[in-house]
Amino acid sequence: MITNVVVDIEGTTSSLAYVREHVFGFASRRLADWIAVNRGRPEAAAVLAETRLLAGRPDASEDDCVEILLSWARQDAKVAALKDAQGHIWREALRAGELEAHFYPDVAPALRRWTAFGLRVYVFSSASVEAQRAWFYHCPGGSLAPCLSGYFDTRSAGPKKEAASYSAIADSVGAAGQSLLFLSDVAAELDAAAAVGWRTVLVRREEARDQRGWHTEVSSFAEVSLSGPAATQWEKRTWGRSLSARRAGGC
Repeated sequence: MITNVVVDIEGTTSSLAYVREHVFGFASRRLADWIAVNRGRPEAAAVLAETRLLAGRPDASEDDCVEILLSWARQDAKVAALKDAQGHIWREALRAGELEAHFYPDVAPALRRWTAFGLRVYVFSSASVEAQRAWFYHCPGGSLAPCLSGYFDTRSAGPKKEAASYSAIADSVGAAGQSLLFLSDVAAELDAAAAVGWRTVLVRREEARDQRGWHTEVSSFAEVSLSGPAATQWEKRTWGRSLSARRAGGC
C-alpha cells in the first residue's frame, strides 16, 4: 500500500522549459551581484569556500568563483555550491515577486487530494531544499507548503540517479520501499528508485517525449492511481468531503 509520494520538480511538477529559460537564467544574471552584496554573510562565504574546494582552486578570487559557478550553471552541473547559490537567489526573488514559480495545472489538485487522503508527500530535486521550500510556498494558486511533509536534495539524500539516495530517503521518512511512490520525468531516476523497491511512475510531459522506460506512464498527475481501480472510485466518491476538511486545516 502506498503511503508516501515523492515528486520531482523540473519537468514533473513544473515546466522544464520555464525552469531552464527563466529560473536558471535569472539566477545566473543575479549571481555576481548576490555574491557582492552578501560577501560578508555566512551563506555567501560558504558558497565561495565550497566553490574553491570543489574546483581545486584554493586561491581563486571572488570573480574567479563567479565564473566557475557560471560555467557549472551552463553545464547544468548538479554541484552543491551552485545549487545553494541558486537557492538563495530564487528564495529572495520569489519573496519579492521578481520571480514566479510555475506548476502544471494538475499538480496542486493532486497534492491536495493525496494529502486529504492521509498520504505524506515529499519533494526530491537537485534544487536545494531552501529553493524547494520557496518554490512550493510561492505557488501562484496558493501555497502548497502545507501539503508537503519534507524536502530532499542531492546534499541531504544523494545523486538522483543512484539507488542509495532512495534508500536514504526511505530511512529518513521511516517507510518501506513498496509504500513509496516516486514521480519523475527521468527514467534513470525511476530506475534507481525501483532498484530499492520503490513504486515508480514516469510523468511524460510534452517537453519530455524522448524519455523511455518500463515504468507506468502518465501525462498528468490526475492519471496517477495510488491503489488501483477500486480505490480510484472511492477517491471520486469521497473527494469533495475530504478536500473540504483538509482545506479547513490550511492545505
